[in-house]
Amino acid sequence: MAFNIVLVFHRKPPTKYSWSAEIRSANENSGKPPQQFCVRLSAKSKSSFKGQTIKATIPMVREDIPVAILLRALDVIPDKSIQDLMIYD
Repeated sequence: MAFNIVLVFHRKPPTKYSWSAEIRSANENSGKPPQQFCVRLSAKSKSSFKGQTIKATIPMVREDIPVAILLRALDVIPDKSIQDLMIYD
């Protein structure tokens, strides 16, 4: 798999996520294994009334984290900006 390139995949049902974007970051001068960052869009469910969620997988964290919570935890942008990005209206 290529390093430092974003790869986007469409998953066919019945999978948990319908879209996935992955990037593997590798330093050219280091012998360390590449780090993988993945963002996934959950698949639509006919039995659920909830909307789709966007979750991220980051190195050294076992669980998928919603992107809004990740942005807030990293204090990258203010809460109002996160709402404007996440709520499509």
